[in-house]
Amino acid sequence: MAANFPKDRPTRILNAASRLIVHYGFDKTTMEDIAREAGVSKGSLYLVWSSKDQLFEALLGHEMRRLLLDLRSRIEQDPNGGQIANQYQHTLLALQNNPLICALYTCDSRVLGDFVRRQDVSRYTDRLLLGRDSVKQMQAAGLLRDDLRPEAITYLFSMIALGFMNVGTIVPESEAPPLAETAAAVSALVERGLGGPGGDSTAGKEATIKMIDFMLEQWEAK
Repeated sequence: MAANFPKDRPTRILNAASRLIVHYGFDKTTMEDIAREAGVSKGSLYLVWSSKDQLFEALLGHEMRRLLLDLRSRIEQDPNGGQIANQYQHTLLALQNNPLICALYTCDSRVLGDFVRRQDVSRYTDRLLLGRDSVKQMQAAGLLRDDLRPEAITYLFSMIALGFMNVGTIVPESEAPPLAETAAAVSALVERGLGGPGGDSTAGKEATIKMIDFMLEQWEAK
């Protein structure tokens, strides 16, 4: 980074890039567009990122960190944030609140454009939705039923999440219930269909926040 480069400028540039790429898509958004939206010269972008691909990589990390902070806050403020149904509900709402990361999970080519065809985007998304190891830990803690294979539960969670994020392409917005109501219904479905016989909700909450903090540390290191 060049000397005397304002500390807040990279964040301002990334926020501008996020707005443009979500609206116009990666392919149609140029470095010049991003510079204009951020109110800086195009040369300022190249002081930090050598190409649009490199800027977009930084943007994905920036948005993933923002999503994790949002998710952490939702779980921490929820008295029942240790329950699997509540955690899943908060994850869906945090994803829906972040259009760029939502586009990653759905492999939205309109938003991601050529980037999604050239890059393995799963490295950004693999660990956010509950994976097999996390499911096994929650089964052992009594937070998820243990009469189903972890692989089946993991697959089901992914199906629900992808349907939650994609349903707007099928059902008109005018016919959809409020987002919070839908997320609450999904939470009730998970709780009654997959919830375990008990378990320590407080411990579950602490473990989840610890995991999120670890992921945040990894993104910070990058």
